[in-house]
Amino acid sequence: MKNILVVFGTRPEAIKLAPFVLQAKKDSRFRTKVCSTGQHREMLKPLLSFFDITPDYDLDLMRPGQSLTDISVGVMNGLHEILSKEPIDAVVVQGDTTSCFVASLVAFYHKVPVVHVEAGLRSGDIYSPYPEEFNRKATGLIASLHFAPTETAKENLLRERYEEKTVFVTGNTGIDALFTVKKKLSENGALKEVHNNKYSFLSPDRKLVLVTIHRRESFGAPMEEVMKGLVALSKRADVELLIPLHMNPQVRASANKIFGPNATWIDKDSPPESGKSKIWLCEPVDYVPFVYLMDKSHLIITDSGGVQEEAPSLGKPILVAREKTERPEAIAAGSSMLIPLEEKAFLKTAQEVLDTPSIYSRMSQAKNPFGDGAACDRILNIMAEKL
Repeated sequence: MKNILVVFGTRPEAIKLAPFVLQAKKDSRFRTKVCSTGQHREMLKPLLSFFDITPDYDLDLMRPGQSLTDISVGVMNGLHEILSKEPIDAVVVQGDTTSCFVASLVAFYHKVPVVHVEAGLRSGDIYSPYPEEFNRKATGLIASLHFAPTETAKENLLRERYEEKTVFVTGNTGIDALFTVKKKLSENGALKEVHNNKYSFLSPDRKLVLVTIHRRESFGAPMEEVMKGLVALSKRADVELLIPLHMNPQVRASANKIFGPNATWIDKDSPPESGKSKIWLCEPVDYVPFVYLMDKSHLIITDSGGVQEEAPSLGKPILVAREKTERPEAIAAGSSMLIPLEEKAFLKTAQEVLDTPSIYSRMSQAKNPFGDGAACDRILNIMAEKL
């Protein structure tokens, strides 16, 4: 039996590792422990409760206004203490966050093998997305096993001269998580009714455009151009926008500046009357209701990597509000396209998708290139063989 430590810090990491943790804990080949850095504590609580996961270790790193350096130092100190005491055979990390990279670095210092889930994504620009492109490349240098979600990601790793015997295409564990939640929402009538009531203010006569924007490299003028494009888009009679607003102060400042009186904040304790606004703003949405909203939406505009992967499985076209993406598979498959970070060009692209049935139909019917919901099984079987 191998002792594995699964480390996550942000909500996207936890979402994608939750189905892996659940399956690993039931697998007699592994003794599985979980470490949460605590940097997204409040956002993780409902998610971990939904999946019934209790971390064995909590580094309690959540601090207002903390820098990437603060997070790095906290993860390094906390994980060093754990690995100094625990006999761990492998550390499992996911994706491209600072917690992913620093956990890998500490594992390397302790000569503990690193398993990298969602390996091989590349944008080709070390500062876009920032700091994710560096984090995933640096984690790759340390990892012993690279679990690539797609053939494209595998090819990226082989091009960088990683040994082929260490690289495996598994699909993305985020799709495993999505299918789990979608199944519960469809089978649990009470759970679905809760969400229907919560979002009863959304008009059944308008097309819902779900929006998430938060990337550091878009802070300032690029993000504000996107927001101006959203205001222009909201003038259409047939759409309404719902924007769960990221907590970052720079995102909030731009939103206050651009949306102003055009938007309405949603009071979670007292939902507003349907049809009273064209731009709804709300606090960040937990994962389960976000899956509900994705499924309810007509179009999704995002700069989130996870949303780019998930939405195709729900048949939702995605407009990616970034200059480049490390997930070109979705663009190649036809489920997503880049949308310019300039007001007029942004609006033109969004209008084209909404008003051209052939484009919308092609994007909504594209096959999801990121997975089939069986990634965790593949990863655990390979780990059992290779560790």
